[in-house]
Amino acid sequence: FRKLSVKPVTNPQYLDNVGNPAVNGLYDLALGPPDSKEVCATCMQNFSNCPGHFGHIELPLTVYNPLFFDKLYLLIRGSCLNCHMLTCTRAVVHLLLSQLKVLEKGLLHAVHDLEVILNRASTFLEQCADATGAEIEEELNHHVHEILQSHQVRDQCSNVKNVCECRNKLIAQFWKAHMSSKKCPNCKSRRSLVRKEHNSKLTVTYPSTVYHKSGEEGSLDEPAAIDESQLGKRGYLTPMTAKEYILALWKNEGFFLRYLFPGMDPHESSGFSPDIFFLDLLVVPPSRYRPVNRVGDRLFTNGQTVNLQAVMKDAKMIRKLLVFMAKEQCQPIKIAEEEIQTETGENNEPLDNSVLTMIPGQTIADKLYNAWIRLQSHVNIVFDSDMDKLMTEKYPGIRQLLEKKEGLFRKHMMGKRVDFAARSVICPDMYIGTNEIGIPMVFATKLTYPQPVTPWNVKELRQAVINGPKVHPGASMVINEDGSRTVLSASSLTQREAIAKQLLTPSSGAPQSGLKIVCRHIKNGDVLLLNRQPTLHRPSIQAHRARILPGEKVLRLHYANCKAYNADFDGDEMNAHFPQSELGRAEAYTLAFTDEQYLVPKDGKPLPGLIQDHMISGVSMTIRGCFFTREQYMELVYRGLTDKKGKIKIFPPAIMKPQRLWTGKQVVVSTLLINIIPENHVPLNLTGKAKIGGRAWVKGPANRCLNLDSMCESQVIIRNGELLCGVLDKAHFGSSAYGLVHCCYEIYGGETSGKVLTCLGRLFTAYLQLYRGFTMGIEDILVKPEADHKRQKIIEKSSQHGIEAVRAALNLPETASCEEVQGKWQDAHLCKDQRDFNVVDLKFKEEVNSYNNEVNKVCMPLGLHRSFPENNLQLMVQSGAKGSTVNTMQISCLLGQIELEGRRPPLMASGKSLPCFQPYDFSPSSGGFVTGRFLTGIKPSEFFFHCMAGREGLVDTAVKTSRSGYLQRCIIKHLEGLVVQYDLTVRDSDGSVVQFLYGEDGLDIPKTQFLQPEQFPFIAENYEVIQKTNHLDEALARMESHQANQQFKAIKKWRARHQNSVQREGGFLMFSQKKMASVKAQIPGGEVKNGRDPATLQV
Repeated sequence: FRKLSVKPVTNPQYLDNVGNPAVNGLYDLALGPPDSKEVCATCMQNFSNCPGHFGHIELPLTVYNPLFFDKLYLLIRGSCLNCHMLTCTRAVVHLLLSQLKVLEKGLLHAVHDLEVILNRASTFLEQCADATGAEIEEELNHHVHEILQSHQVRDQCSNVKNVCECRNKLIAQFWKAHMSSKKCPNCKSRRSLVRKEHNSKLTVTYPSTVYHKSGEEGSLDEPAAIDESQLGKRGYLTPMTAKEYILALWKNEGFFLRYLFPGMDPHESSGFSPDIFFLDLLVVPPSRYRPVNRVGDRLFTNGQTVNLQAVMKDAKMIRKLLVFMAKEQCQPIKIAEEEIQTETGENNEPLDNSVLTMIPGQTIADKLYNAWIRLQSHVNIVFDSDMDKLMTEKYPGIRQLLEKKEGLFRKHMMGKRVDFAARSVICPDMYIGTNEIGIPMVFATKLTYPQPVTPWNVKELRQAVINGPKVHPGASMVINEDGSRTVLSASSLTQREAIAKQLLTPSSGAPQSGLKIVCRHIKNGDVLLLNRQPTLHRPSIQAHRARILPGEKVLRLHYANCKAYNADFDGDEMNAHFPQSELGRAEAYTLAFTDEQYLVPKDGKPLPGLIQDHMISGVSMTIRGCFFTREQYMELVYRGLTDKKGKIKIFPPAIMKPQRLWTGKQVVVSTLLINIIPENHVPLNLTGKAKIGGRAWVKGPANRCLNLDSMCESQVIIRNGELLCGVLDKAHFGSSAYGLVHCCYEIYGGETSGKVLTCLGRLFTAYLQLYRGFTMGIEDILVKPEADHKRQKIIEKSSQHGIEAVRAALNLPETASCEEVQGKWQDAHLCKDQRDFNVVDLKFKEEVNSYNNEVNKVCMPLGLHRSFPENNLQLMVQSGAKGSTVNTMQISCLLGQIELEGRRPPLMASGKSLPCFQPYDFSPSSGGFVTGRFLTGIKPSEFFFHCMAGREGLVDTAVKTSRSGYLQRCIIKHLEGLVVQYDLTVRDSDGSVVQFLYGEDGLDIPKTQFLQPEQFPFIAENYEVIQKTNHLDEALARMESHQANQQFKAIKKWRARHQNSVQREGGFLMFSQKKMASVKAQIPGGEVKNGRDPATLQV
């Protein structure tokens, strides 16, 4: 560093009174010009040409290196301060040394072989525990030599991640298991207790006695490393003392520590010495990287400069203290004469004693230690401002300049803007396809694609060139064969026509290889990559076909894709990227296309699906009793099949007399599905269930003999493409597994499932607009008078059982008075042990939950004034469009018990939950039980409780979002290098094997969703279409079916012959069978239904 530095920086003032860089300051011109007005004093270059030069700050005392402070702490804590040896047995040292040697060659299996060798010789190790370990070292070295000789090794294997992970585990286990012994195995002294405080100092508690090499306390064969005056005391371990100790430790244990800390070898010119744990100087970066920010006439210093200035001030203060100590000779600290002369001045001016009052401490030695620790803290802040938690006035360190989103790497190196991209607000559009994206005209005339000119497309490209850059579809540029570019003028039609005529003509006289390329505008059908940030999973980037929408200003997105992008339309923005090569377009059309991203890779569940209004419309259309005339039927079919090319197949009416009528089931599934599936394919067969349960359709009290699974609307049956029974809701065209759309995707492919979603969305929108409509009135939340009267009685009853809950929780008799119960409750509340108080809370919650359930049963669903499906609120909730049953209960029944972190609202010291209640009130309402409802309003105290729960939910959501987002980013960044190779192994970026088969079974999650026993009937029902679409005929033709049938018959015969051999046999079981008959004869009585019978217990 001293060779790299151009000059030492000694002046804490970086600017003079005029505002120019001060000499020997942090902005000295020798470090490079700080702005464009200055010239470098070192290379005599201006600001544009000077790269900057380093300086350095000489520290008066050695300090710890903040980057290695934790390692230094482990090293000192795991060693003996008396004999300068590691506090672990020699056997452990030699074992780890041998393991690290073989890991340098990438031999993972040899690590475990070495452990096995030592485990077999455990008796030998016990005998040699007190010895030098020479025999063990010789044995291990011999075995390591044999391993290296017998294996052909490469040095590159040592950097593989599996080897690095094994090495880190061995070292971590070594520090944890073997470096925490209480006695040193070498000199038998008790280990000194070392602690670190605030990453800035080390404190040592020395042992009360020290043993020397002879093993006796009083013998003095060799001088002790620990001063006898320090025995049993606690002191501050200065960096100078720690440095001397580390050098002595390295002298004794260097052969081992060189492998434990690779790269640190004082004997090698390329290696580092143990001095790397300490700092004697600090590097000052060039001035151009620490610019002074100017805002008007005010100057704002760079944070790095302020941190370095604080170090220089501390260094100056310590030099003055050292001068005082040298003059008074209070403590024998050696300091260079030139430093003393520098501080006292050439004229031997007296030192100012006022500086001593600024430093805490009674003696000069105490002041020096405090100043030393402060210097260490400021040096830490230069590297990492988070290392010092106590100091409040601090600026970002080097680590803060590099890390996180605003750091150098993520903001300035990784995040770059790209060409051929667009970004705008998104808004919904249910009329475009689910695989399309609406592009506004302002983007369509700016995004271009380089299209080679051929005889087959020259007519289209000529017209694009003539239209120019302002008219869509046009072009912005023509690239000639030699790579030269001709920009099309927006104002010169003559130029564009001339260029258009020469598209197939070579640019020069001699023909050249290659074609002219026209940068044409984006057009309908082109593919774009859509991305919404944060990009948390693979479907956050999908490919869509472009749909140019004149007159629009924003991107238009279909509702079905909202879940994949986690998008809503409250101002969200998305990015669009236009691929610029045929290979990129091919990947987008086939791999990244929206229709192919139907299943999420995480668990194979569907992502796209219709939402909200479409679900209500779908249930209303497919409900039993929904009929359409011929005109209505044709209108709806046309609305759903707008993009259909060719003839449309229609169904005959379901009712012929007195009027020809078609059902909604025929429109939604039968007609649309028959016209969407590929031609010459067998229609779909499906048996499933709707989200709306069977009990929701029951108008009155349920009959025990009622079979809800027999031809009920909750059971969906499709045969040959016709919906025979059931309604379609969220379970079939939402983002739900094993529904109608999921089955279409599995059988017919992603293109068909995308068409199904697109057509259903258009059909449901047309039905709501033309015939149904949807709204919610006050009648949907009203409760019948009889049910409301029962509700009031239950609430009145609940308010009288609070004291009973407290008595039961505290085990008090029923005759206990209110004052006695309140006293016991108060004692439980104010006691440090909160177990009794928690029991009271649990009892209260049990009581109020029972009353809460009674109120909900009375009012929901039979107590409502209007029942499902005429009740639009219930239709919304039951179909899965929006809301939950809890919301409806809070509106019509009661809010129930309010909980904060799983408990009732806490009591204040006065015993009140809110000031409006009495201390230790027995009423459930004082503990957060809200009996009001939103229909008739809630009281102020109930509203306050409700707001408390709402605030807790908001805080939890905010905290969980940030933490889960950062956790996922960490995981994804570590897994980015994983690739499934052609040998089916999962390997990291360096080729290390993570799994020999993906998921340990080699199965792709999205491809195996229907390989479940519950889905086998569906596969059997659709065997013909699966056989045709998945090319099973070709696979079966390559199989030897006769031989396979013979194998199946042989297996069947073997199972029939050995079917009884699966019974367990054993000595105790045979004994029990022999004794059981005699024991049963002695014990009368029949068999017991539950538990063990008396005979078994007797045996």
